[in-house]
Amino acid sequence: MSARQRDIIYDLPLKQFDESCPWSTSSIGQLADVLGGGTPDTGVIELWEPAEIPWATPTDITGTDGNEIRTTERYISTAGLRQSTLVPENSVLMTSRATIGEAKINRVPMAINQGFAALCAKDGHSAEYLFYLLNILRPTLVRLGAGTTFLETSRREIRKVQLRVPDVGEQRRIVAALTLADVVCEKAQAELEAARELKRSLMNTLFVRGMPGRHADFQETKIGLVPRGWTVRSIRSVLAEKPDSGTSPLSRQDPPGTPILNVSCVKDGVCSAAEVTYVDVTTDEVTRYRTSAGDFFVLRGNGNRDFVGTGGLLRKTPEVDTIYSDKLIRLRFNGEKVADRFVPYLWQAKAFLTRLQSKAESGSGLWMMSKRDICRELFACPPTDEQEEIVGVLDSTEDQINAQARKVEALMDVKRALQQNLLTGKIRIPEGAIHA
Repeated sequence: MSARQRDIIYDLPLKQFDESCPWSTSSIGQLADVLGGGTPDTGVIELWEPAEIPWATPTDITGTDGNEIRTTERYISTAGLRQSTLVPENSVLMTSRATIGEAKINRVPMAINQGFAALCAKDGHSAEYLFYLLNILRPTLVRLGAGTTFLETSRREIRKVQLRVPDVGEQRRIVAALTLADVVCEKAQAELEAARELKRSLMNTLFVRGMPGRHADFQETKIGLVPRGWTVRSIRSVLAEKPDSGTSPLSRQDPPGTPILNVSCVKDGVCSAAEVTYVDVTTDEVTRYRTSAGDFFVLRGNGNRDFVGTGGLLRKTPEVDTIYSDKLIRLRFNGEKVADRFVPYLWQAKAFLTRLQSKAESGSGLWMMSKRDICRELFACPPTDEQEEIVGVLDSTEDQINAQARKVEALMDVKRALQQNLLTGKIRIPEGAIHA
């Protein structure tokens, strides 16, 4: 990339501001000192012990929630600072390699490795404002990192990025408004996680002990204690037809071709056609592997044992003929033997899934599950009326989860729009309009 091309990229953020915006133009280097870090020699014990100073890596940023960081997975000794950098508290630790622009504010002094550019706000500017500002600067920072052996943006280039900045009073008001938006979004996200945890708890109870308060008498079976009156059945006994795995032609990300469900389509008990890829197959193959509502897909192989054997229900027939990959096993249940959605919910219960996954075998770096193992797996089967009650309870819980998820996404959309408009001066907050 030529010097002229980079000069153009440095100015890209300015295009987000209206010409009438009265804010002054500054570079990141004028707003903050930009520091780099390093990794102490892991072969020299004295650089790591005693563990005195938190030492951040990009995983400490990308692997946790929230805007702040106070602890890290690894610590170094005071001597280790000879090969690293101690960043003062209330700075912005921004990843500058591979994943560029992810950030948190360190609330304690912290050392960093070489995967960071730490922004230490200069007088008249705040770490919180710089933190939010990175959200509109990230596309520019990523472009500056392109063209290198691996994606990385240097501190020298970060310092040159241009933007417009209000006075410190308006910075504080913007931060106060966006902090309030964060609080609302975090509360909604916490409510969503609580609803998901309720569903997990219910599944781990309903399929073992039945409806709350219904059963006082239990019997010992091959799979442990179950309510008296329930039976122990195999998955094979409630199937409407033999299980089948799909086809495996080379796939591509975009049309033309026939959509095909793959491993990435199955998540959290649901099979979604939103993540399909596309393949070239015959009409006969489309007929054999065509999917429809009620199909349940099980991952027959995965590099992670925690995922092999997990399943997802296709709740809606795709609008276009869609087939499925040979990485999935399709199950179709007999509605006269089990209530609709009973077994798909059962599949998410910890006790059942743990038993099933214990049958997986490892080979060539993959954990594999056979159709035979799946068909032989046992489960506790209540009378049909109680099955329907259990499904009703879980349907209601899932409806709450979906409604809360939509609320979270709507709030996030509002926050993103507010953030963009406030940080580019399109919406102004008059003095006194918000406590800052």
